[in-house]
Amino acid sequence: MRSYKLYLIRHGLTSANKQGVYLGSTDISLSEEGKQEIMSLTQHYEYPKVQKVYSSPLKRAVETAEIIYPNNLIENIDALRECSFGVFENRSIDELSKDLEYKSWIDGNMKNSPKGGETKEQFAKRVLNGFNYLMSDMMKNRIYEAALVGHSGVLSMVLYLFGMPQRTPLEWNMEPGGGYSLLTTAQMWSRDNIFEVCDILPYGKCFNESSGFFNLDYEEV
Repeated sequence: MRSYKLYLIRHGLTSANKQGVYLGSTDISLSEEGKQEIMSLTQHYEYPKVQKVYSSPLKRAVETAEIIYPNNLIENIDALRECSFGVFENRSIDELSKDLEYKSWIDGNMKNSPKGGETKEQFAKRVLNGFNYLMSDMMKNRIYEAALVGHSGVLSMVLYLFGMPQRTPLEWNMEPGGGYSLLTTAQMWSRDNIFEVCDILPYGKCFNESSGFFNLDYEEV
């Protein structure tokens, strides 16, 4: 049976990442450092060749996709944009530490939505719908190898919802320009909605737990 491979890749650095602020639906470009870092990764390591590239519509994801895959058409999937943090956007944890609404949001495990933002449940449902569309498009059009360039929150949610081995979203954290290769079959997807997490991207670069990547052989106790 023919297998389908999907490569999840996190976008590069932005100025907001360096400043340590909440960056969700705010649409900003990669920083110059972020662009240079992604270009360096493409020069020194290997990203797999693909038939199609999917991306969040936000600039930082599209720009990363264009650097890694300059010769591929890119389809933006709006449902796979980053979570909206509402009134917390572009504010740091230090700045928000005395904000009672923020404290209530954190104490409630982020289940309620910040003013103007999304709840965890709304975000997960949106990501699920967007990813189901992506998988349907791959199988309908016989796309056997594709990449999804997106946001840490979205990609870790995809891995949490569909990935094997099972991990929490935080355990699927990844560095800018890094990610995972996934493998499934039409039978696995239609029957169980799962895929196997096979490898770390880009090929040839070594990551460890301290950098945000987790050993795929890790066993929960």
